[in-house]
Amino acid sequence: MGWTLGAPRPIPGAGIPRPLWPPWREVRATPLHRAPPGVPLPGLVLLTAAFAAEPASDTVVVEERAPRGPDPSTTSAAVTVLVPGPATPASADVASVVEGAAGTTVHRMGGLGDFAAVSLRGSSLRQVEVFLDGVPLNPDGAAVVNLAELPLGAFERIEVWRGNAPVRFGAAPLGGVINLVPGEAEGGRVSLAYGSWDTGRAHASAAGRRGNLDGQAFAEAFSTRGDLRYFDDNATLYNLTDDHFRTRDNNDKLQLSAVARGRLVVGDWRVTLADAPLWRDEGLPGSANLPASTARMRTGRNLAVARAEVCGPSWVGEVSAWHLRRDEALDDPDGELDGTPRLEHDQLDTVGVRASASWAPTAWLQPSASVGGRWEGVEVSDPKGGDDAPPRARLAGSVAIGADVRLFRERLTLSPVLQLSALDNRELGTTSTTQDGVSPGAEPFVGSVDPRLGVLVRPLPALALKANAGHYLRPPDLVELFGNHATLEGNSELRPETGWQFDVGARATLPDRAPVTGSAELGAFWLLSEDRIVWLQNSQRSFTPVNFGETWVQGVEAAVDLHVLGWLDQSASLTWQLSRNLTEGSRSANRELPRTPPLSIDEAVSVHWQERLRVGYRFTYTSPNYWDAANLYQSAPRTLHGAWVATRPTERWPTVSVDVLNLADTVTEVVPRNPADPDDPARVVTAVTDFAGYPLPGRTFMVNVSWNL
Repeated sequence: MGWTLGAPRPIPGAGIPRPLWPPWREVRATPLHRAPPGVPLPGLVLLTAAFAAEPASDTVVVEERAPRGPDPSTTSAAVTVLVPGPATPASADVASVVEGAAGTTVHRMGGLGDFAAVSLRGSSLRQVEVFLDGVPLNPDGAAVVNLAELPLGAFERIEVWRGNAPVRFGAAPLGGVINLVPGEAEGGRVSLAYGSWDTGRAHASAAGRRGNLDGQAFAEAFSTRGDLRYFDDNATLYNLTDDHFRTRDNNDKLQLSAVARGRLVVGDWRVTLADAPLWRDEGLPGSANLPASTARMRTGRNLAVARAEVCGPSWVGEVSAWHLRRDEALDDPDGELDGTPRLEHDQLDTVGVRASASWAPTAWLQPSASVGGRWEGVEVSDPKGGDDAPPRARLAGSVAIGADVRLFRERLTLSPVLQLSALDNRELGTTSTTQDGVSPGAEPFVGSVDPRLGVLVRPLPALALKANAGHYLRPPDLVELFGNHATLEGNSELRPETGWQFDVGARATLPDRAPVTGSAELGAFWLLSEDRIVWLQNSQRSFTPVNFGETWVQGVEAAVDLHVLGWLDQSASLTWQLSRNLTEGSRSANRELPRTPPLSIDEAVSVHWQERLRVGYRFTYTSPNYWDAANLYQSAPRTLHGAWVATRPTERWPTVSVDVLNLADTVTEVVPRNPADPDDPARVVTAVTDFAGYPLPGRTFMVNVSWNL
């Protein structure tokens, strides 16, 4: 499903930058000392790196594949490339891997397999766009992507772009972009896992090549009973006599997912067809104090992609088309979620096309462009209540142009981008706000011009100094406008979110051949937004989106990744942030933004002996954060420890691992009884919960056995 464009790199033996080329082509380049005299540098670049039909006898043959993902040291953007490998516990999922990057906050509704979504640099969950190999799963933040639906084993790497994302994505989200790239390594693998609460996972993968054809396939099955034990204070902080432990009922899940693709290479062209289906059946247990025992949800999703890529002597181009369908069926026969029995079916469709190109006319200039459009629609029906909403649809498009300008022998790189976005709301309807349409005063067309600029300074080869600034826009999605299921109410008067994001940072890299290798990063960021859309919980236990006027988030992020003497791997990240609602006249003015923890820490370390035996430890900490705009309800701090051990005595043996999550079995914490009153000395025991009061599991065991085929 595509290949990544990288910055021009030196050709071995030629000593000058090369143009871009795909990984399936052999590139021939004339050595620099044989170049004709008097040829200017732009012509020399094309001459020495052009595809030669009949190379001379002294031609250097280069068979280098395109780089596997972006190099954080050669881009101005703050990007972390996460590569699951031997140092990744077998129980890990996409959410836990993403959580290891600086600037990230993962919100969960339980343990393994439960809903999980990510925030970047204090953004809302919808201000992060998630891509599956360059194809958006939530274009323009059109939904919150459940990371639990994405099987980690299908992906070779995960790119976390915080803030300024490349032009090829055609996206300008306030938070950033997460791109999951499927694996390409040939061969096969089978894995089986089983653990606490009858949690099981099985997956198999295979990849191969024959002539001009190659393909990859991955399939996974996951299930859990999910009946964990948690603390319930019965929602009475001042009454300790009714506190007790209870079992999490109706928390079972069954999920089947797959990722498959096939590719044909013909000369300069490569054509890819891919498909990623998902089926999920789960109980909806409700929050800790308001459990639900009969509500259930079934989800079906399918992403179909067709892509064509072509490469010239100094340019590359790509066209992608996709169809994303998501079906959700909610069955709440007893009205446990909001007091009204429901049998609701939602169908969301997105059809999109995007074309992008990059050109390297000289060694110092690489312009790029992207243009795309999409149609999206939603249909909501309630067979039991007979309250069917009319179909809703809208059109969206964007154009982005940018360039990398490399000066002073690539010690200075400027990356300006200009993106134009447009939205056609005419098919959403024009009825009053008390019904299912948009408000009478809603704009039929929404447009935005969003400039961005990145600056990269490399005073030393091992040191990169970065700065980025950009303007961003996110229109309210169809769920925010019209609601979805029982607990999410729509607000047809929502205004688009707009904002500016700024960041500065530095990245230092240690030499590859030193006893200690790795990198260290330090950065600061600011996010200023207008009309930020925030979901607030009301007394009827449902959520309603509202616009905050002006909000502000600033913070510091740091990360260290070290490999010591070939036997110790260590990674750590820290995010500290402050947030404020600056809306004048609001009851929540000068309060912290909901679900924005001031401090997050992630530490992982493992030691190994020739990969025959590896022992690892992970520590995560999330400081208390508020669930509501008025800052009356605060979560407990979450301090979690984990450990794991994996062994593979010989190459012929399978790898066997044992993972323990929440090693200390932390399910309760002692917290202030009234966080809004700092003078109240009283303390109470409360459950360790995450998003909106959903309890996290205690000590969890997982055993995994995997074979390389």
